[in-house]
Amino acid sequence: MSKFTVSRRSFVAGASAFAAVAPTVLRAQGAPRVFKFAVVGCGGRGGGAANDITKAAERLGFKAQLVAASDFFPERAVNVCKKYGVDEKFAFGGAAGYQKVMETDAEIVLLCTPPFFRPLHFDACVKAGKHIFAEKPIATDPAGLRRFLAGVEAAKAAKLSVLSGTCYRHSSRALRQIGPIQGGAIGRVCGGVVYRCHGGTNTWGNTLPRKDGESNAGYMSRSWYGWRHMSGDNLTEQGIHEVDLANWFIGRTPRAAMAIGARHRRATGNGYDCVSVDYDYDDGLHVHAIARQVDGCADRCHAFLSGAEGEITILGKIKRYDGKEIGPDEKAVEGRHEDMMMMEHVDHLAALAKGELLAEGEQVAMASATTIMGTLAAYSGQAVRMSDLLTNKDSALYDGWNNPFLPDDFDKGDVPLPEEFKAPVPGN
Repeated sequence: MSKFTVSRRSFVAGASAFAAVAPTVLRAQGAPRVFKFAVVGCGGRGGGAANDITKAAERLGFKAQLVAASDFFPERAVNVCKKYGVDEKFAFGGAAGYQKVMETDAEIVLLCTPPFFRPLHFDACVKAGKHIFAEKPIATDPAGLRRFLAGVEAAKAAKLSVLSGTCYRHSSRALRQIGPIQGGAIGRVCGGVVYRCHGGTNTWGNTLPRKDGESNAGYMSRSWYGWRHMSGDNLTEQGIHEVDLANWFIGRTPRAAMAIGARHRRATGNGYDCVSVDYDYDDGLHVHAIARQVDGCADRCHAFLSGAEGEITILGKIKRYDGKEIGPDEKAVEGRHEDMMMMEHVDHLAALAKGELLAEGEQVAMASATTIMGTLAAYSGQAVRMSDLLTNKDSALYDGWNNPFLPDDFDKGDVPLPEEFKAPVPGN
C-alpha cells in the first residue's frame, strides 16, 4: 500500500490548507526533507520553474535538489546543471534526452518543453513513477488531449501527484475571490469576457529564422512559438490562463465554440496573430474570449464575469449592483505568499510531505481542451463542440485536425516541415 493518499482538498473551494500550516508544522519534524527534482525543457519556463521549486522548498524549510536536466539543445541543459552545481554528465541533450532523466532518482519532474511534447513526456513520467509538474498547455491537438487524459488516469492509478501550470489557481488574489463568488456574491453568472491581448510579435520565438543546415526538428523546436503544431497558438499557449479563470469561477467548461482569427505579422511558423471566440457554456451563458499578440496595440489581460446580482473583474474587484460591499476572503490566504509561481510548488511540496497528492491533471487538460476548441473553431470556421475533440469519433474534428507527426517522431530523427507562412483558411 502506498503511503500516499489522494487529497480530497480542492483549490476550487479556496486556498490549500497545506501552505498555511506547513512552514510551522513541517519544520518541527526535524531534519529538512530533500526533494530531488529534474527539469525537462530548459528554456525560460524550465529555468523559471527550477527557481520556483527551489524557493518553495526554502519557504517550507525543505531543500529542493536538482539531479538532472534535459533539453533538445544540449547547451541549455548544461547551463541549468551548472547553475545548480550538478555534474554536466546529468545534462542530457537531443529529443530523447528526457528518457535519461527518467532513469535518475528524481522524485519530481518539471515538464517545461514546448506543449507539443507534453503528452509524451507525461507518459514517460508515469511509467517511471515520478511526481509531475506539467506546465500548461498540455497538448496542441485532439489526439494529444486524449493521450494526456489517459495519462492522468494512469497517474491516479499509480498514486502519482500532478501539479499543473494553471498557476492562477494558486494565486492569493484569485483565492480571495473564489469563495465569495461560489457563495453567490454576484448571483448566477450570466456572461463574461476574457482578454489575453499583449505584444510579443517580435519576441516569443516569432522572429527566429532558420539557421543554415538546421534540421526541421531543430528549427521547429527553436522557433516553436510560431508553429501551431508546437505551441497550440496564442490562445492555447497564453490565453489559457484567463480562460481557465473563467472556467474555474463559472464552475464548468464550455460545451461549444465559434470563432474567427487571422495571421498578420508573424515572421515564422504558421500560427495566427489573433482569435476571437464565443464560448457556449449552456443555460444561456456565453463568454467571449479575445486573444491577440501584436506589438504596438492596446494591452489587456484579465477575465470579467457579469452576474444577475453583480460583476467581478477576477483578480480585481467584486461589485454588487445593490451597492453592498463584498470584500475579499482573507482567511483563505492566511500564511500564503503573493508569488503564485512559487506558491504552486509550495502547495505541491507541502502535500507530498504530508503523504498527500495533488490531482490537477484533468484541470489543466480541460483548460487546454477549452482553448484548443476555440482555436480549431477559428481555423476551421466551424462550430466545434467539446465532444468533437474528446469523445465523438464520428466528428471530422476528432482526428481531422491532429498534427501530421507525433512527439515520439522527434525521438527517431527528423520530421516533415509543415508549410510555413501560411495559416489555416476557414471553410477549406
